[in-house]
Amino acid sequence: MTNRPQRQPSRPRVAPALVLASILALTGALAGCGPAATRADDAGALGSVSDHLDDASSAVATAELAVRARAAGRLPAVTADAAVGDAVETATGAVHGIGTLVVAAEEAEQVREEALSAASAAVGPVAAARTWLGQPPSPADDVLRALDDASGGLDDASGAVEQAAARAEARASARTERTAP
Repeated sequence: MTNRPQRQPSRPRVAPALVLASILALTGALAGCGPAATRADDAGALGSVSDHLDDASSAVATAELAVRARAAGRLPAVTADAAVGDAVETATGAVHGIGTLVVAAEEAEQVREEALSAASAAVGPVAAARTWLGQPPSPADDVLRALDDASGGLDDASGAVEQAAARAEARASARTERTAP
């Protein structure tokens, strides 16, 4: 046994700067909870919905290009399958991204739901393109038609989201101007 004196466990010390930073962060979070913040948040959320719709549109376009190139014999099956496999993941990710966004205003929620529906509808045709690529060669007309329909639905949803985001942003700006000293 050693003759060293036993140390007392030290108490954790909370730095005053950490306490102050926590208080300021909480105050800042609470300050952003008013109606104008909700409208601004809706505009930001709708911007994210628009980004996810762009991802879904990109996935549909990738699948369409791969199917066209494979049908024409200009793209090996393995390469086309890899491209469309990634497109399926992108389209599915877009659906997940839109589905997890929260908006406060009723109009923004309706537009988000329409965008979610369009993105969800695009996943099937992209997955069908991958299935078509794995089968013996056959006409691609039905697959391409379904991809074109999905693309049109995504374009319509994107237009509606952009308009709703612009309206939400304008309302948030007007509210901020009225409440500014």
